[in-house]
Amino acid sequence: MLIGVKDKKNKLFVKDVFDIDFDMSVVEKDGKFYVEINPKYRLADEFDSQSDAEEKMLKIAYERNCLEDELKNY
Repeated sequence: MLIGVKDKKNKLFVKDVFDIDFDMSVVEKDGKFYVEINPKYRLADEFDSQSDAEEKMLKIAYERNCLEDELKNY
């Protein structure tokens, strides 16, 4: 699974979820909320509320866990 992420300079990248070191949290900046993937990247999407960002963060975690489980059972 590929996801769009941005670095600290706001440069867009597309990364494979298995290549990312996940340590996620939700951060707020200028009234918008973002899913910080790790100290280097944040999700490219921006959200109007903390709860929307948290929901997306949990969805990414769930999807990655499902992919990992699928690979284990392959």
